[in-house]
This record gives sequence, structure tokens and C-alpha cells, in this order.
Amino acid sequence: MESFNYILYIILLTFWFSTIPVAFLTMIRFVRNRKIFIEKDLRRIHNDPTIIFQITTRSATKTTVVERGIYSIINAANKINYCNYKISIVTEDEKDKEKFKEIKNCEIIKVDKEYKTNAIKKSRALQFAVEYRRKKRENTSKFWIFHMDDESYVTNQTLLSLLKFIREGKGIASEGPIVYPLKFEIANPITALAESVRPFGCYDCVSQMNNPPPLHMHGSNLLVRSDAEDLIGWNFGITLAEDQLFGYKLYEKYGKKALGWHGGILLEQPPLNIKDHFMQRRRWILGSLQNINKFPFWHQFKISFKLASYFMGFISGIATTILYFMTFIPMLNTSIQILIEQNNFNPLVWSQYIISSFFPSSFPEISLKINEISINSTNFYPIDIGPISILLIFPYVMWLLSYQIGLFLNLKHNKKYPISKKIILHIQAIFLSLVLGILETFPAFFAIIEYYFRKRINIIKEKQHYDFYVINK
Repeated sequence: MESFNYILYIILLTFWFSTIPVAFLTMIRFVRNRKIFIEKDLRRIHNDPTIIFQITTRSATKTTVVERGIYSIINAANKINYCNYKISIVTEDEKDKEKFKEIKNCEIIKVDKEYKTNAIKKSRALQFAVEYRRKKRENTSKFWIFHMDDESYVTNQTLLSLLKFIREGKGIASEGPIVYPLKFEIANPITALAESVRPFGCYDCVSQMNNPPPLHMHGSNLLVRSDAEDLIGWNFGITLAEDQLFGYKLYEKYGKKALGWHGGILLEQPPLNIKDHFMQRRRWILGSLQNINKFPFWHQFKISFKLASYFMGFISGIATTILYFMTFIPMLNTSIQILIEQNNFNPLVWSQYIISSFFPSSFPEISLKINEISINSTNFYPIDIGPISILLIFPYVMWLLSYQIGLFLNLKHNKKYPISKKIILHIQAIFLSLVLGILETFPAFFAIIEYYFRKRINIIKEKQHYDFYVINK
């Protein structure tokens, strides 16, 4: 038993200590980028470039949130008196032409079934759109493409930020923060709260875009000059993370100054159920694994470290849970024995003692007795964890803070919740933090094992083909 404890502690300590520099880097990027995270200089200056708002979907008719996104563009443009734009719906559904034919400045680009290219799934549709615009002579420096997902929703702030970035000429591609308030109230409560980590992660995206090459890129809220997209294209072969490759190719072709951060917020929605949440994260990890050999060594190393952190995050979460209950159970037994010896069967006292087993610092009188027993026992603490626990407070606090800040950004743009409900959700996020962490890291754990298991059974890497799962919108 003691040898198992030592092995468990070594594994946990190895991972836990690796989180300390990551937590410091996260804090630095949050502090440094918080002022430019959201663009606040929203003056309207009328020297308007042409922006093509491109929504890439399988079917805008069947995916009803696309129409919501279309009208968000129109309404935002009307409010700031911006007319020099066009909406392009890149779709596989012929019915979309009839549905949106009455909308001004909205074109339907139907991807031909016979169209052949090296790209697959969404990349194939993106490449088709590039070639379509090439025929229309729209792949020039005078046109900009703003990429959106099915559920993306544009605001006045989004538009003004895009116009400012183009006006200032700071680059040929940029991104902005994405928050997830839409349909928050009808999504699975766990997946809705789990989505809190993504807006906070965008503070890191600022550094990725301003100090390229980026380790990842969003496929939506991506603004890119049309001639640059034409030159890079989307013909990347079999990959589920085409946006990651596109970002690196932009950097490789145009250099560091080509990429930037426009700071325009795009509203989207969390996965509506746990399966969609899992499949979405799984696709990101599989895509990175498919792409990794296409990068130089140092970039491969950084991506590998990031993937390893996700993988070990799940192992750490499970091991921590086991360790916690290994400690909790004897503490609970001690609490019950003390109460029985005292012939004290008051329900209120029992509840206090049981809670103190979960949170030993809550009730000093019982905690002293329990901790004295546990400290003197090598069955549960084979090493002195006091100094270690102090060192690990910082990454733990940063982890909790990431969910709280992300949740605040998501709820800030949700007008359907009163303040009291938002406070309750913040409290729930604290108590469910361990569950949220395991939910967020399990897809990476599963996908990495899945990917390398397929290689072990002699499936040629280039032939590995994964389904592009489309989540419910």
C-alpha cells in the first residue's frame, strides 16, 4: 500500500509542479493583455473597406441559428451606417438559395458535389469559396473575409473593431475574443459552465496572434485579407484542424507582422449537451495530432507540451479524486468514532463533523484530532505535503480564477439572467470545478489514446480518416 502511495504522489507531484510555471505565464498574459483584449476605441471613421462576412455551414436552412447570424450582421451594419459589405453563405444545401434570396447583399455559394480538392469536410468548402471569389476577381487586397461559424453573432463593437484594424493597416489577418452567452440557459448546465474556460483562454490567444506563430487559431472571428487567403488556401489534406495550419502558413509566408488582434467580440453558444462537448474537444485534439508533423521541431515541441498538459490534466484530476477520498474516508471514520464515543447523535453536530472531514480546516476542534491521526499515519501521507500544498496554492487559484473570469465574460452578454442567477452560477462553478476540469480534459486523454492506438494497428497515418462530427446548434 505504501509503495502505491509513493508512486501516486510522484506522478501527481510531477504534474502539479509543472503547473506552477504555466500558471505564472497565464497570469502574466492575463495582466498584460487585459487592456487590449476587447477593443474600446470605437470611433466611426468613414473610409470603409469591403468586408465579406462568410458563414460556412452544411445547411443554413436546417441550422436555424445561421439566420440569426445573418440578421446580426445586417442590424449591426445599419446601426453604424456601414454599407460596404456582403454576406456569403457557403453551403452544401441547394434549398438555402431559395430561403435567403430576398435578403439584400446576401449570396449563396453552393459547394458542388463534384468539386474535388485535397481538402476534406469544412476545409473543402472553404477552398471552394476561395476559388469562387477568384473567378469574381474578389481575391484582392481591397476585400477582407470575416469567417464565422453557424452560430456566430456580430455586434456593433465587432464591426467597429474590424474596421479599425483594417484602417490602421497593422496586419493581413487578425482575431478577437469569442464569448458564449447564446443559448446558455438551454444548454446542459455542466457544459455551459465548462465553456467558461474558453473566453479566459482568449487572453492567451492575444499573445499567440501578436507573437506568432500561433499554436492554434479560431476558425471563427477570423479576419483575413482576401488575397492572402487566396495565396495560402485551405488545401491541407486530411485534417480536422485546418485553422491551425492556416495560421502557421500565414506566419510562414508573411512573417510576424502579418498577424494581429482586432479585439472585436463575437458571440457564440456552448455545446448543448455532453456528447457535443466531448466530440468538439476530441476533434481539436485529433486535428492537432494530424498536423503536428507538418511543423518545425520547436513548434512541434510547444504543441506536444500543450497536448501533454491536457492528457496529464485528466490523469491528475482522477488521481487527485482518488487521493482525496483515500484521505477523506479515514477522516470520516475518525469523526464518526468520536461522535459515537461521546454518545452524541445530534444531526446538526453530525453534519458539522462530516463536513469537517471534507474540509478539515472548517472546524478547528475536530480538525486537530483528525489531522493528528492522519499526520501520524504514513498510510495516507508518505511525505510531508505541507510545503508542497503552499506552493500549489497559486496554480490552483489561477485555475479557479480562469473559470470565474470566463463565466463572467459569458454571462455579461447574456441578458436573460438576473444578477442573482449569475451569482448562483459563479458559486456552482466553484463547487463543480473538479468535475469541470475532468470533463474538459477527458476528450484529450481519450483522443490521444485513440489516435496512437490506430497507429499501432497498422493504419497508415495519412489514411486515418475521422468523422467531422457536427454538433447540435
